[in-house]
Amino acid sequence: MKIFREEFAVAQMETIRETVLDWRKDMEPHLLGLLEAKQARQGKGSYKPREAQDVAERLGRLLGAHGVSGHAHNVRRMGGGASKEQFLFDLVDSSGATTEKLVLRMDPLEGIVETSRAREAEVIAMIGAVVPVPSIAFVDADGRHMGQPAMITRFVRGDTKPRDAVAGPSGVGIIIGEQASAVLMPQYINNLVAIHGFDFSGATLPTYAVPQAGTTQAALWQLNFWERVLEDDRIDASPLLTYAACWLRERAPVCATPVLLHGDYRLGNFMFDEDSLEMTAILDWELAHIGDFHEDIAYSLEPLFCSRNEAGQPLVASMMPVQAFLDVYAKHTGREIDPVVLHWYHVLNSFKLSVMNFASGVRAARDGTNHQSAFLGYLAACHVGLSGTLCRLLEGEGA
Repeated sequence: MKIFREEFAVAQMETIRETVLDWRKDMEPHLLGLLEAKQARQGKGSYKPREAQDVAERLGRLLGAHGVSGHAHNVRRMGGGASKEQFLFDLVDSSGATTEKLVLRMDPLEGIVETSRAREAEVIAMIGAVVPVPSIAFVDADGRHMGQPAMITRFVRGDTKPRDAVAGPSGVGIIIGEQASAVLMPQYINNLVAIHGFDFSGATLPTYAVPQAGTTQAALWQLNFWERVLEDDRIDASPLLTYAACWLRERAPVCATPVLLHGDYRLGNFMFDEDSLEMTAILDWELAHIGDFHEDIAYSLEPLFCSRNEAGQPLVASMMPVQAFLDVYAKHTGREIDPVVLHWYHVLNSFKLSVMNFASGVRAARDGTNHQSAFLGYLAACHVGLSGTLCRLLEGEGA
């Protein structure tokens, strides 16, 4: 009997241990596959930034595989891209005439975030009928031709900031100005409303999974993903991030109706024509997923992507006071913004950004697995400000 009790106790402990560890795999299957593939290749070599000639030769193989008679010309690196290598090139025909200008977006070995070019291309192809996006030209999902997974889109004219504006990396610190804001902010809100209103039920999105309505699954899938990233990538311990993850897990909110989310909807991720003030493209769909609309709303409110007016009030996307933004969104959608749920997603987004910079970015910089290792090291300093924001949020204050 004693042996039986001991064996039963051991079995119980194993069951408890398995239950506790379930969160590491409880997320969208495609995203779980990405994280496990990344973990498997960590520590197995560094990454050498691609030279234009090498990129041009690989583009030739990709274009040939798609039956394109032209070739890539004038391949040049684009600025930005803390997680992806980006190149601009001309597609020329046999006579040497340019037929298209295209943008290549290609994965290094690691970056501040692990995402899928196939998945990003899927959502862009579907959402292009609803909001302005760069159209997809080619996808090399497994890197067969480019050496690393890659996506090629058609070039869109526009900029992410006024010509005379000063800005930091990734859209941080951009000041739009009152005149432009009055025209751009309605477009910013209308496009967000359109994304959240997109009917994905009949869309071709094979790598996407839909969290169950009326449950906490939408929240927990996101938390599990980012906590798994923290566990896999961190170099040093962070009591703050460990506490934040526990805080989030204990308070995960129910999502009544999941919607399509951009996942990175903010200043710096949209382009506009400065003369007409028309928004020409919404960029960087790599973090798109289906979940709670509060998540995108909260991300737009992140202090890192807001400027402040003369009274010191934060301006969403450097253009509109927070309460005005919330009121207009609610009026346009008929959705009630729950302040408790919004606060939870404030904390989640702050946690996510800290994980990107404190864990993934630092590891990639240390191991030399990114094309911008020095820049990722610089971005790690953002963790100080992000930690301050996260502490205030955990104490119950607004961002």
